[in-house]
Amino acid sequence: MSFKETCIKIMAWLNFGLALAGLAKFLPIGYLMLLSVWEPIDPAAYEWSIDLISDTHLIVFVWCVALLIIKALCGHIIVRPWRHPSF
Repeated sequence: MSFKETCIKIMAWLNFGLALAGLAKFLPIGYLMLLSVWEPIDPAAYEWSIDLISDTHLIVFVWCVALLIIKALCGHIIVRPWRHPSF
């Protein structure tokens, strides 16, 4: 595997990690919504969880730009790196 292929694979894995981190940002608000079934939500915790997900559009933008860079480098869009065969 060449240096370029290795860099593309690393970039694809990092981009996948970014997608997982973007999804994980929604866990606190989901937890608070689940908790709200039994007891009222603390306003500070609610504001914190909303603030946490308020910049998600930037993560999606960086993720899409990284996908375009990967496509420009290798000709493929690699969303799931473990399913992509060797170049």
